Amino acid sequence: MQIEAAKSYLTSPVKTPYFIFVSDEQYLSAIDELKVCGLDVVPMSRFCSDDDKQPDIDGLFNYIEAADMNAIGKKFVVTGLGEFLALRGADEAKYTLSRLKDHNIGCAKVILLLRGLSPLIVRLESDPRFDNRRHSVVDGADCNLSFTLAAKDVGLSALTSFKAMLVELENGRNGNIVVNTAVSLDEAMFTVYYIDNAYEGIKFTIRGFSLASSCGSNNQWAELLSELSQNNGSLDAVFDKYGLNGSLESDFYVRIAGDDYRNWLYFICLKSKTDTLHNSYLQFVLGKTYRFEELAENVLNAIIEISHTDKRFSAFYQERKSLVEKFPESDIANFVVNNRRIATESIYKLTDSTKAEREEIIAWVSKNGIIPQLENIYPALTLYLKKYAFKGFELAELLTDYFESYRCQKLSNQLDTEFLEKINELAISREFNRLPTRNEIIDNIEKEGTYLYWLDALGVEYLGLIESLAQKKGLSINISIARAELPTITPVNRDFFDAWQGSKNGDNGDKALDDVKHRDEGGYNFSNSELPIHLAKELDIITELMNRAATELALRKCKRFLIVSDHGASRLAVLRRKEEKYDTDTSGKHSGRCCKLFQPYDLPFAAEENGYLVLADYGRFKGSRASNVEVHGGASLEEVVVPVIELSLRDGRIIAKLIEETITVDSRTGTEINIFINSSANEVSVVMNGKVYQANQSDSNHYNVKLPDLKRAGSYLADVYSVDDLIGTITIKAQGKSGKVNDTFEDLF
Repeated sequence: MQIEAAKSYLTSPVKTPYFIFVSDEQYLSAIDELKVCGLDVVPMSRFCSDDDKQPDIDGLFNYIEAADMNAIGKKFVVTGLGEFLALRGADEAKYTLSRLKDHNIGCAKVILLLRGLSPLIVRLESDPRFDNRRHSVVDGADCNLSFTLAAKDVGLSALTSFKAMLVELENGRNGNIVVNTAVSLDEAMFTVYYIDNAYEGIKFTIRGFSLASSCGSNNQWAELLSELSQNNGSLDAVFDKYGLNGSLESDFYVRIAGDDYRNWLYFICLKSKTDTLHNSYLQFVLGKTYRFEELAENVLNAIIEISHTDKRFSAFYQERKSLVEKFPESDIANFVVNNRRIATESIYKLTDSTKAEREEIIAWVSKNGIIPQLENIYPALTLYLKKYAFKGFELAELLTDYFESYRCQKLSNQLDTEFLEKINELAISREFNRLPTRNEIIDNIEKEGTYLYWLDALGVEYLGLIESLAQKKGLSINISIARAELPTITPVNRDFFDAWQGSKNGDNGDKALDDVKHRDEGGYNFSNSELPIHLAKELDIITELMNRAATELALRKCKRFLIVSDHGASRLAVLRRKEEKYDTDTSGKHSGRCCKLFQPYDLPFAAEENGYLVLADYGRFKGSRASNVEVHGGASLEEVVVPVIELSLRDGRIIAKLIEETITVDSRTGTEINIFINSSANEVSVVMNGKVYQANQSDSNHYNVKLPDLKRAGSYLADVYSVDDLIGTITIKAQGKSGKVNDTFEDLF
């Protein structure tokens, strides 16, 4: 800095102080050059009577006056005065500078090094006597000082008193200065920021921090501010410290399941990095969530407001499903209730992830019918409803049609008049007697390496689900259809299990399915809910069993996993509410579907077996305890017909493919397809729309199948079987002779 004017002042006869208006950049160099000229430095901070007190201006005047009488110390430069006056405000600064401008200092030489007062220079220069002999301006006296006044309890790193701040200024500090002081800065000529809480402190620390104060409590913001102070003000460093890096969408519930600081910080991280997230549903929810306490509820419920026809819905549905998969059942139950608000939309928002939702889906479908999206919403229910084609025996077509109708009525909770007429016919003809007994089938099964699993009350209504699960798990399946002994009660039908000499599941089999149907421990009761929500638990039990079978086989604990049942059960007999005219001794047993034989009786639908009268229609004897949700003991097909299911590991390399995926159909004769199977297969057939079409083998790997019923263009799914083993699913694209193909998928189920 050029201080020639100041040097001239030191040798001049001027009896007033010399003003140097200096910039931030030249401040320290000015002090150094003035020291070289022999001037002492007198900081304004020496006139502070206490740490958080302002300096006494009169003390400065007294010091100047005393300097004239001292033998030494008659030349000095005052620092910190300009900043102090600017902090006091323009009015006080003008007054003090005016006093100093004309103050007679006698023989002393006093230089005032002033920062922050550039707005007042023009006013001072309006006095013609205040010329370059008495002042100079360096670099336009530019100053970028600003101050942040922070409350002590905020926790922001700050200077702790007015005096400490003044000392920093005297040492050349510029930029923004954070200070805790009780001194008012309301009149300051500088920009002053006021921080009276931790949230404001964070906004000061992190420029551009845009989250609303409502996102956290005072205590939470205070803890974050403390963390920032320990990490050089880096929010990312704080996030990294708590493992909030990488995929933020993973382990979602684990990260929000609590109300401590770490859980809240995860929310702040998500809000801060919303634009970087891949989960668009989470982005949507965060955009409408301003408090951590609302996050879980909003993630659960925000989907309710989105119509299933909204172009975002499909992605939102899947992304939400991944977020809520670990939520507790109680939280999901609240969502289920809230979701009922728009009844026509509610089904589309449900998933199959929890028991509460699965039951709600079944309740909705029971009242409103099946929707095309059900396949994605509840796959297991769709597989249960899939038309299962019985094959290879005399009653196959009868059972196929019967159980397709039975499943539909069970789900809809409605009885069909024509079906009831069929029940009465079958109650008299008792076609099931043409089926082999369960023991006859089991006698022909290889016992070595076979594990027997008895699932009590497993009827053939679930075979579509079981077959599909076997295929998905890479299992070979062979299903035989048998009949139970009458009455269809466990004591009469457990001899197959008791006689088994190999490995089996316990002494009394698996009662879970039976408990669901008609025992209190199953948790379902017709008097509490007449809707068939118990079906959800039934499907769960069967799915779990198939998982176990696949695991046992994969671990090579057995070669064959044999699933057998003692009897089935009837839901429709419960819905029928038909009570016979006779009182019996069956109170509390089998819901009146059978009773000990008595004479005489007039019951055309009753059969005499093993000392019992067994009802083959949907009636029940008087005096018996009403069933929970399903019954057994009678002789309806769903009670009598039971499966014997043999599972084993399939050669994973076996494939079945169409030679030509696109074929031409004739409206009169249908069409035919050619299938390639890369492994030896016996009794190959194709099942399409529940109907069985036998294949003719042309060579060791090729099979020809005539499809006389396929007469319309479109895309069709068909299952390929070897005996009863589902070995593959093919898609047939049929076109008319004109070459036009309707690619719209036709629902075959």
